[in-house]
Amino acid sequence: SFGWDGLTPTEREVVSHVAEGRTNPQIAEAMFISRETVKTHLSHIFAKLDVSSRSELAAAAVRREATR
Repeated sequence: SFGWDGLTPTEREVVSHVAEGRTNPQIAEAMFISRETVKTHLSHIFAKLDVSSRSELAAAAVRREATR
């Protein structure tokens, strides 16, 4: 499943942290998961949303919130 509706609740939480400017280690600590797990979630998010960078992801998240 692709697009915003295809994201799991955990992936949505990772997106929120990225949009707030947190690093992978900060996200891992906040979510009580490993840095590798954060990387895995990000790769799934990038594929589902067809973005290729954290900044592109953060911009997409901000745009999405602005239209809600």
